[in-house]
Amino acid sequence: MQTNIDLLRHGEVLGGSCYRGITDDPLTAQGWLQMQDKLNNATHWDIIISSPLSRCHQFATHVSSNLQRPLISESAFQEIDFGDWEGKTAEQIEPQLLSQFYADPVNFSPPNGEHFNDFQHRILAAWQALLEAQQGKNLLLITHAGVMRIILAHSLGLDIQHSFRLKIAHACLSSLEHFHSPEIGNFCQLIKHG
Repeated sequence: MQTNIDLLRHGEVLGGSCYRGITDDPLTAQGWLQMQDKLNNATHWDIIISSPLSRCHQFATHVSSNLQRPLISESAFQEIDFGDWEGKTAEQIEPQLLSQFYADPVNFSPPNGEHFNDFQHRILAAWQALLEAQQGKNLLLITHAGVMRIILAHSLGLDIQHSFRLKIAHACLSSLEHFHSPEIGNFCQLIKHG
């Protein structure tokens, strides 16, 4: 059995570029258009799943309403909590701490932020539950760059450290085919990314 999943990152967000994890800023008008353009009037999804944060959920509600498809809001698919770095630009963060984070994000968390291993566990538990519950369906998951990196690295068998090499721009759309097979096990293919 095959499950098709489109992962869509939210578009540009009000407030500019900063470490925005759980901060709930909405999309800009440009961000909304980026997401609409990326979906290009597609209608093939059975279910829409979204992070509860407004930069994802408002657009997901719009798609769900237009297509008359069910919408599931799943808090496990929200972005990592950057702790003391929430809402700050790179220039506002101590350079040594930022260097440590980029050198080893798996083992170095922002002060008072969510540990990467906890983040990864949260995402993968929700991902496995989603694949199990929605086998054979066409899904649209509207979420965040960090969430997409975890899912893509896991699905493609990449070392999690290498997931940070994946460019996930605003309104990035990645399409996965997940195969459920009792004979050879479960596996995924990346069909499209960008």
